[in-house]
Amino acid sequence: MSKRLLITTALLIAACGLVGLALLLYPAIYRGRIYPGVSVQGTDLGGLALDEATTRLIETLPDPTAQTVELHGDERLWEITWADVGRGYDAPRIARTAYQVARAGSWIKRITAPWQVRARGRSVELQIDPADAGRVRELVEAIAPQVHVPPRDASLHVDARGVTCTLGQAGRALDAASTVENVLTALSSGAKKAEIVTIALPPDRKQPEPGCTEARALLSQPFVLLAEDPLTDYQNQFEVTPERLATWLRVVVAHEEILLEIDEKPVEAWLSEVAPQLGDERILAVEETRERTLSALREGDHRARCAIRHAESSYVVQPGDTLFDIAYSHGFPQWRLEEANPDVEPNELLIGMELTIPSIDVLFPEPLVAGKRIEIDLPEQRLRAYENDDLIYDFTCSSGMTSTPTIAGQFQVLFKEREAYAQRWSLEMPYFMAVYYEGPDFANGIHELPIQSNGQRLWASVLGWPASYGCIILDVDDAEKLYHWAPVGTLVRIEGVAPGTPTWADAPGSP
Repeated sequence: MSKRLLITTALLIAACGLVGLALLLYPAIYRGRIYPGVSVQGTDLGGLALDEATTRLIETLPDPTAQTVELHGDERLWEITWADVGRGYDAPRIARTAYQVARAGSWIKRITAPWQVRARGRSVELQIDPADAGRVRELVEAIAPQVHVPPRDASLHVDARGVTCTLGQAGRALDAASTVENVLTALSSGAKKAEIVTIALPPDRKQPEPGCTEARALLSQPFVLLAEDPLTDYQNQFEVTPERLATWLRVVVAHEEILLEIDEKPVEAWLSEVAPQLGDERILAVEETRERTLSALREGDHRARCAIRHAESSYVVQPGDTLFDIAYSHGFPQWRLEEANPDVEPNELLIGMELTIPSIDVLFPEPLVAGKRIEIDLPEQRLRAYENDDLIYDFTCSSGMTSTPTIAGQFQVLFKEREAYAQRWSLEMPYFMAVYYEGPDFANGIHELPIQSNGQRLWASVLGWPASYGCIILDVDDAEKLYHWAPVGTLVRIEGVAPGTPTWADAPGSP
């Protein structure tokens, strides 16, 4: 072997020995230190001991208090830091992970791997502690009151200035669970923004109805109370302005509706102002008028009618007076005066005695029918029917004869019978309309020529002349027409004095 070859071989053996020695000594050299080439997110940790690496990581990795997620919503922004929710780095643990690089596996791998790391470099994955969902929820719930907008129910306000109707508006509340999920997703994905999630809160009442519509309708024009008393030929009306009417209205909330109620006290106060304006002849029936007014308002009507009553009066007995004459002159049957003066003996009147004349209201138990009236002219023996002052019928009639006169006065149709029968005289009275009670249980009225038990009609030949027992007699067909035209409650005025005649039996042409 040549000398050169020996030298070369020796050098190679020495070189291999040196390399092997280096490989064997490298782990020993970096015992307790991170191998060169190891880094964490660009931070070189090679050659550092664990405590040095931990310090280096704390100094170089982003500060968790500066790492944020912006929570957006409602044109507002809330900033959540990693530190707020427990998200951050475990620097000692990351340093330990870096230290373990190239220190696992077979002995050959543990010898060769450090050199490969040194040559090529090795980046250790950054380990980030996850956010604490509980702390995220606490933060989200802390901002919930700032996001919360309560729903606003529909409302109605009524005063002298008018009606204000406000629609209900939905509110909102933070959907905490969904918002927490958004924040956690943003943190885990590295996103810088997250959106809040809200849920709508519907109002209990969306519409201010039916009160709003009712209030506007009621206040669209004045309310008018009509005072019409045909018994005294009195007419008037009393007006309530919308401004005053508004003070009568009260808004009431019931379940999902807004209702309008009428306050009775201001209505009564107004009626107390109206009452004296009716004059001495008339009395306002406040309670009944109040109920009519309230009923009209509740129905949305702008008109109601007064309930008018009339007072009793008195009469001082004059020489020659009889109870019948006094009653007749005041438009009452005698028994009504006896009823009003129970301590007076009818046949023992004394001059100067004061008698009570009952209210005319005792003759009007039924509500008067508006617009219709019957007028009976005793001197002319004519019956005329009017509707809104237009003459509808003009009939010849017969009233009571002298011994049983028809009372003059103001009355009304009390009841109607298609086929009435007068047992006292055994007479059929077709199309009978009672007008006043001659006695407590016997009524005089208007009817067709009566029919006797033998089928003969009475008084046909003397129609137009006082002939009856107190009723008003009409010809055949005339009574039927009037019967169908005049409802119960129709005003009946009987005026004047019938011509003086003998009893019907003595009248010309009587049977």
